[in-house]
Amino acid sequence: MKAPLDFHKTRRAPLLLALALGLFSSAAGLAQSTPASATVTITDDGSGSKVSRLFLGLSYEMSLVAPMNGKHYFDPNDKALVNTFRTLGIKSLRVGANAVDNPKVPVPQEKDIDSLFAFARAAGVKVIYSFRLKDGHPAESARLAAYIAAHDADALDCFSIGNEPNAYDKTFDQYIADWKPHYDAILAAVPKAMFDGPSVFAGDKNLFPEKLADTMGPGGHIAMISDHYYVMGNGRDAEKNPPAARAHFLSNDTENRFGKAFASVGSKVMARGYPYRVDELNNCFKGGAKGVSDTYAAALWALDATHWWAAHHILGLNYHTGEGIKDGVLAGYNYTAFFHQADGQGIIMRPEAYADTAFTQGAVGRPLPVAVVSTLEPKFTAYAYRADDGSLYVTLSNKTFADKAQPISVSFRLPAGVSAAGAKKMELAQKNNDVAAPTDITLGGAPIDAQGKWAGQWKPVETGSASSPTITVAPTSATIVHFLASK
Repeated sequence: MKAPLDFHKTRRAPLLLALALGLFSSAAGLAQSTPASATVTITDDGSGSKVSRLFLGLSYEMSLVAPMNGKHYFDPNDKALVNTFRTLGIKSLRVGANAVDNPKVPVPQEKDIDSLFAFARAAGVKVIYSFRLKDGHPAESARLAAYIAAHDADALDCFSIGNEPNAYDKTFDQYIADWKPHYDAILAAVPKAMFDGPSVFAGDKNLFPEKLADTMGPGGHIAMISDHYYVMGNGRDAEKNPPAARAHFLSNDTENRFGKAFASVGSKVMARGYPYRVDELNNCFKGGAKGVSDTYAAALWALDATHWWAAHHILGLNYHTGEGIKDGVLAGYNYTAFFHQADGQGIIMRPEAYADTAFTQGAVGRPLPVAVVSTLEPKFTAYAYRADDGSLYVTLSNKTFADKAQPISVSFRLPAGVSAAGAKKMELAQKNNDVAAPTDITLGGAPIDAQGKWAGQWKPVETGSASSPTITVAPTSATIVHFLASK
């Protein structure tokens, strides 16, 4: 076997090394000088349904329905909170989560329910209302369900019974034996009642969602089949290395994980003909991860995540959020989209609030198939929607950051009936392109203020050609483009 070249004993080694380094340096310089590019091909055969009007939602602990410090959290007179829901585009409000089965949390009564649904009307949302399953009383569930049906049917989406029952019912037979007495009692009191379930946590190996669909679906009272999903798992694990966790947010690995989760539950439920909803999700459980869930990286992640699930035609998502009491005042968890100021007079916006608003601006109409060929993969994503007026909304996310940050030139192949003439754009950005920053985020050039108001604007975008448009997306940002219908 020929001996390897020994650079220490060969006089030509310095020359060879210099040549090698020179060639490498030239190649690296060429690569850096070559702009990143992508081609986005959007097709539309006229099929497919629009994104559900109730697609974007929030999920809260049931403990927030009862009074806190003598005041209801869901207060129709809390104009800042009402404005925030409307600005973000929140249309579904799920109340339940772990607190609904917690014996230390009082079951909300009529006055609490009145305030919740009055808020729902003011905010323009429909409520998924949960009843206690673990050690709960079917007669109590039925009594309160009848009250809601009599007073608040206009703002009710459906009922739910329990939360993550696979934590305490180890088999489906045990679960249905606990669940069905509540179901039967509620139906006896409210014959047209509809239900969401089983609201299990991800990784359920006993197939609660599929079995509930098969067992109870034929009765005609299952509004949706649901489960929960936290793509990054335990927030305490993510906090061990925040930079790595933020980088994970900005890779496409999370989308790959969504694909596996959807294939294991959602696709099977939908194949049975039932609507599927992830009625509780976020990036990390246990309140999220400090330095990760509360950063701009989470906004870019959440925008991608919401579009990904919408593109798969599910019924909707409810991002888990909320506020707890710390030092005597309300305070948000790390994954919270927003929370009240200490004086209770306004709202502090978190990064996910901007993701919600950006999704609302861009998810107009029917999701369309999008094919992306990009030199930035997997750091670039694109999603498209066809509006009723024939126009097209496209959201482009350039997730390069820090020393890898670079703009990307995006070329479009548009479907018939769309023109780039007169196109407009809106950008989601952080002041310093800092994925670790928790603040200084804008959408359409404006922040969302403490009263939940937002003055972001669309602005004209130069595409170079009406028939073969190209635009540039800045690094560490997302751009929503609105192409008008051809005249």
